Amino acid sequence: MSLKTVHIVFVTFSTLLAFAFGGWSLNSYRSDSETVYLILGVGGLVCGVGLIVYGNWFWRKIRTLEEERPRKRKWFLPLPVAAALCVLGSRAAEACSVCYGEAEGPMIDAARTGVWLLFGLVFALQLAFVVFFVYLHRRAKRYRERHPEMQWAD
Repeated sequence: MSLKTVHIVFVTFSTLLAFAFGGWSLNSYRSDSETVYLILGVGGLVCGVGLIVYGNWFWRKIRTLEEERPRKRKWFLPLPVAAALCVLGSRAAEACSVCYGEAEGPMIDAARTGVWLLFGLVFALQLAFVVFFVYLHRRAKRYRERHPEMQWAD
């Protein structure tokens, strides 16, 4: 699998995760005392839209003339994505009080803490990717400025 493909898959899953998180946060927003859910929901949706814009920009950037020739359309990828969206969008995917027990308590608090921890870890990992790629970009730019003759050597 090429680096381009890995990048496209990573951006696609990040977009789906941002929209899922934004939808979950907006669904959890019930009153004015829980405005953090509203802020996180809107932020997740904004990040999802930003990732779509970035994905389109990246896709246009990597296309070459030989890749622009007509291709066969493959329908095997949209089908699982559509099925996953149907399952995640339904009420059947949510846990009920029978599965969880009481609606409040230490078990629910621990589950919420675990979810926030996992979101924090995913955010930290994506931030590390961004910092790493910015570092590589700056380093390549510095190298090109110091050695301009290497660009035309090939």
